[in-house]
Amino acid sequence: MQGLTLVPEDELVRSYRGAVALMAPELARPGAAYLEFGVFIGTTMTCMYRAGVEAGAVPRMIGFDSFQGMPKGVESQDDGRWREGDLSMSIDLTRENLARNSVPADRVELVAGWFEDTLTDTTRSALGITSAPIVMVDCVIASATTTALDFLTPLMGDRSLVYFDDWAVVDLHDRGLGERAAFEAWLAAHPEFAAEEQPALNYSHDARAFLVTRRPS
Repeated sequence: MQGLTLVPEDELVRSYRGAVALMAPELARPGAAYLEFGVFIGTTMTCMYRAGVEAGAVPRMIGFDSFQGMPKGVESQDDGRWREGDLSMSIDLTRENLARNSVPADRVELVAGWFEDTLTDTTRSALGITSAPIVMVDCVIASATTTALDFLTPLMGDRSLVYFDDWAVVDLHDRGLGERAAFEAWLAAHPEFAAEEQPALNYSHDARAFLVTRRPS
């Protein structure tokens, strides 16, 4: 998939190996799953599968994506950087890419649709998700990231490892926009959680990884 994505695959596999080792006790619990918000062509799913194979423990993997690109009205976000339909990818092509990279179809569940329609209590119940030890947020824009974090809130246990793939893309973080804006707002709204950046798990200039822990009550 080199040339089709900006994700440095070797570095992400290295990071995911560390994540799987760090979160092994949580991943082993019933109802736990690796969740991904913004699947696109399937590169990060592939990297997680490879890391899991190398670690001897492939987690259950679930990915959410509109598979229609950026939503209507996105031009009003991030200083007008994006357009409706940007980053669109066919779910069929994503599945083909996963298969081409030897990711078994029965190891990945893809949920297609706009986040406001799919990231619901009903979805959590139907999928049987009770915790999310490792999360990849690749939503780019603040609104989608906010919806993903709200979906994740009841799935956060004592600790979860949360990646943001586009934290610093086109300098959004420096301007207080995008994924950083959504995460900081979420933390402010949920003082029961604390977040500590994990520099050793960062895999690119644009990405960030945070260990989110629940404060003692």
